[in-house]
Amino acid sequence: MKKTLYLIAIALFTLIACKNDPTPEEVALQVQMESYDLLKSEAMKVHDEIMPKMGVLMELKGELVANENDNELSEIATAAENLKASHDAMMSWMQDYSEKFPYGEPTPETKEALDEKLPILEQEVKEIVQLKDRTMLAIENAQELLKK
Repeated sequence: MKKTLYLIAIALFTLIACKNDPTPEEVALQVQMESYDLLKSEAMKVHDEIMPKMGVLMELKGELVANENDNELSEIATAAENLKASHDAMMSWMQDYSEKFPYGEPTPETKEALDEKLPILEQEVKEIVQLKDRTMLAIENAQELLKK
């Protein structure tokens, strides 16, 4: 019995000690998976920066409409529309993103799946960054109009 346990222990030790280094393909897959996770984190970080601004957008739109006068009607209408468009774009982005990347979905673990999902995720990150810039500009413009 002791010999059997001894032989099993030696066999396990040998297997563990002989573990091969990862292949270049395994390393590339791991890097791709990490890129995927970083992009998802970036998308949510930007989302979390913009989301609290959605209430501000609607408040500013209401203030603009309440302060309309004939001299600035066109300018105010444009600013109000930009605020609404930013809000609507955020709602659309969130719906689209959640359909493509459902909450809790694990990181793809195959090269094929990552090759398919990474370009889509890169585009989603690009879109949310552009949306953030557009939202901040719409807010700044509305606030400037309200100061007049």
